[in-house]
Amino acid sequence: MSKLKITFEDWDYTCGDGCCTSYGTYLSLNGERLEHPNSEVHDNSYIGMDVENSLEAVLKKLGYEVEFEHKHED
Repeated sequence: MSKLKITFEDWDYTCGDGCCTSYGTYLSLNGERLEHPNSEVHDNSYIGMDVENSLEAVLKKLGYEVEFEHKHED
């Protein structure tokens, strides 16, 4: 069985005067920072904060085409 190392790297930034703060989570697979699964999104600094984006990014990197289905129980 192959082993994968998935790393979530939290980051935060506060501007110089302290009035604004940003934060997010990078996602890496085997030491390589992953791109956002949507090629139109060029900022991957938030990818690890969303389960669906994280799963899609990892699976795409591994060569899978991904389709999600959302079901809700009544």
